[in-house]
Amino acid sequence: MAEDTRRYAFLSASFLSKQYKSVPPEVLETAIFLFSGKRSWLFPKNREEMLEARSLPTKYLEFDEDFKSLILHKEAQGLAFWLLPDKDYKKVSAWIERITDPVSKGNYLPLILDESWWLTEFNPKDAKFAKDAQQIIDNFKQGEFDYDSVMELLHQSNPTIAPTLYWAEG
Repeated sequence: MAEDTRRYAFLSASFLSKQYKSVPPEVLETAIFLFSGKRSWLFPKNREEMLEARSLPTKYLEFDEDFKSLILHKEAQGLAFWLLPDKDYKKVSAWIERITDPVSKGNYLPLILDESWWLTEFNPKDAKFAKDAQQIIDNFKQGEFDYDSVMELLHQSNPTIAPTLYWAEG
């Protein structure tokens, strides 16, 4: 069997915090972390950020220290991105474009943020995660983070990225 050289993109800090120990180390080492939240929810710098983090239903401040260290390691590698507070998929795209695709050995392509492409070129029959082009467009235009829409955006833009919410391979 051929070696799986795809790069996994984990899309939820909350989900990953519960399952990262079951993900093979070699997968975590090369993975991309694209999270919807704010970095300050895990790493508050002041009282205001601490209060905001405490007010959330997800207990980010209670994530274990090994997991937080993993995120810091991914940030140091340039492989972690937080959508909030900017909510700007152009910035997500610029970040993705700086990352090397282990399959092609070149950098990843920009995210497809062209509405007309989604409305005319996208074939819902080829969709892997989300079939509604308008939903995908609305998601990136509004800076939202609907998991299925983000996964389809990543997949259509760069098919060698494996968007992941739940680690099932292990």
